[in-house]
Amino acid sequence: MIQHSACVLAVGKFEGIHLGHRALISQVVRRARAAGIAAVVAVFEPHPYKFLRDADYKPLFSPHERDEMIYALGVDTIVSFDFNEKFASMSARDFCEKIFIEMRAKEIIAGENFRFGRERGGTIETLRGAGEVFVIGRENFVGEIVSTSRIRELLAGKDFFAAESLLGFSFFIAGEVTEGRRLGRTLGFPTLNIYPPSEKFLPQNGVYATRTIIDGATYSSVTNIGTRPTVSDGEGISVETHIWEAAPGELYGTQIKVEFLRFIRAEKKFASLDELKGQIAEDIASIRQ
Repeated sequence: MIQHSACVLAVGKFEGIHLGHRALISQVVRRARAAGIAAVVAVFEPHPYKFLRDADYKPLFSPHERDEMIYALGVDTIVSFDFNEKFASMSARDFCEKIFIEMRAKEIIAGENFRFGRERGGTIETLRGAGEVFVIGRENFVGEIVSTSRIRELLAGKDFFAAESLLGFSFFIAGEVTEGRRLGRTLGFPTLNIYPPSEKFLPQNGVYATRTIIDGATYSSVTNIGTRPTVSDGEGISVETHIWEAAPGELYGTQIKVEFLRFIRAEKKFASLDELKGQIAEDIASIRQ
């Protein structure tokens, strides 16, 4: 349901909310404020690549994480298009009618390579034939074109510093702290456990130097992603974070954000809990140094 009388609009996957996306969305907000109308971003659910090519594709951020980042940039409304067979087969002309007439867009903000409609037949010139369009060039930072695919490559290769330079922020996993088996407490390293949605991209299983944000406060931490092979009981992938600084007390049910800074080591199965405890201590010492 459209609630605005007019808007400045951007349409896209917006998977990474990286520097290129942020430049585009900033233009949406700036031009909407200047015109006194709504700033709107339209996204697709599910991700088009997941629907069209690979059902197992996992976007960098969950819909909740993505939407929070978009709203933080000043956008008034996020509209979600149901990406199904009917939407995928929509002609470029029908797509233009949808955004300029149905969504009441006074202006579209788009990247220079924006394609839309059936078989990606619509171009910037197609848009210009239907209404006002403002085009921004692709963002180039530190010698690289900013793209989600490149960021995914860097994260898969455990180069978090380079990925951060293109994202404009540290890759993170957000979620609600869930009660676990409390094994970390018995080892002397209590953890905050979160279970990210199954459709979210995760770095390789292993141990990472991280920052954990709780109620606006930032804590140094070490985080394990994986199946906990030493003590596994088939619970699946979990994200376990230990904060060695003084942290708030009971946090079950609290939303936290874990930012990934550096890969430390791969996950492994230890012969005993004492061996696991010793390795955790070494991991923390390595990070603190």
